[in-house]
Amino acid sequence: MKKFIIALFCLCSFSYATEYDPIRGEMLSLSCASCHGTDGKSKTITPYIAGMSKTGMYQILLDYKYGKREGTMMQKHVKGFLDEELEQIAYYFSKVQR
Repeated sequence: MKKFIIALFCLCSFSYATEYDPIRGEMLSLSCASCHGTDGKSKTITPYIAGMSKTGMYQILLDYKYGKREGTMMQKHVKGFLDEELEQIAYYFSKVQR
């Protein structure tokens, strides 16, 4: 039981260990530009995502990736990313001014 708790603690520590890399975040976010506009400032019917909270956006991206949220284009798009990459994207858009 003690080993299980230690292993669980280590896994939780790694999941929060992602550091924001602004260059990587911006590069990864370019994949969103065709639908959400440059810097997430959509001028079409797609959601305006600039300035969204990092936590909220990350959860939305994970929900699309793991099928908890439906959206044909988004599900296809996010499946190609690692969870850590989605977190970098969420960090990036949270830093963009609305």
